[in-house]
Amino acid sequence: MHEGPSLEHPTWFKFLFAYKLLPDWIPEMAVVTWFVVVLLCITAIVASRKLSVRNPGRFQAALEFIVVALDNFVRGIVGDEAKTLTPIIGTTFIFIFSLSLIGLVPGFVSPTSSTNTTVALALMAFLLVQYYGISRNGIVNYVKHFLGEPIWLAPLMLPLHIIGELARPLSLSIRLFGNIFGEETVIAVFVLIVTSVLGNLLLPLQFPMMLFAIFGGFIQSLVFSMLVCIYIAVALQGHEEHH
Repeated sequence: MHEGPSLEHPTWFKFLFAYKLLPDWIPEMAVVTWFVVVLLCITAIVASRKLSVRNPGRFQAALEFIVVALDNFVRGIVGDEAKTLTPIIGTTFIFIFSLSLIGLVPGFVSPTSSTNTTVALALMAFLLVQYYGISRNGIVNYVKHFLGEPIWLAPLMLPLHIIGELARPLSLSIRLFGNIFGEETVIAVFVLIVTSVLGNLLLPLQFPMMLFAIFGGFIQSLVFSMLVCIYIAVALQGHEEHH
């Protein structure tokens, strides 16, 4: 699979491979991903300490706003199922957005600019959709959804539904990868042009593109999460209602 910019732009974690602290078969993107996971875990631990109901600080208020916004977003798509889905979808959104932003920090690359990461995320989303479809409707109704109506069209509808279901993770992974990889490539080209033409005189010509990359990362994280919610909402419907 394509490894994105990591082959040409080593990260700060290159020393782990140079000193044989990690085996060479581990992608450097994976180490960056673990680093983001650790940062998010530390942030969650710090944010959950000394919570105040009467006098919340600015940091707590900001986090509560994010949680409420994510819950309203998920609830608007899947309804009451949001009580179990908001933690999953909310974590997915924050995780993807963080993976996209880390590439804007010098010495890092976005793991979402690699298909290894985006395909893994899409496959997890695919399994989540299947789990909710089977657990909420039962295996019989789940299979009926693929057979379609009337039943004599099953030989035609079954392969079409299977192809459509398998196309979802492919679409999720390619869309996320293409946008993040494209943004990082454009930023790298701007930096290369500045250093090649102006030499030591560094001008932040890439800054507007970095602002656009932040916005693009937010949109792509939101689209990924929204599509997963929509897929789950469709899977939660009964066979007749869906048809």
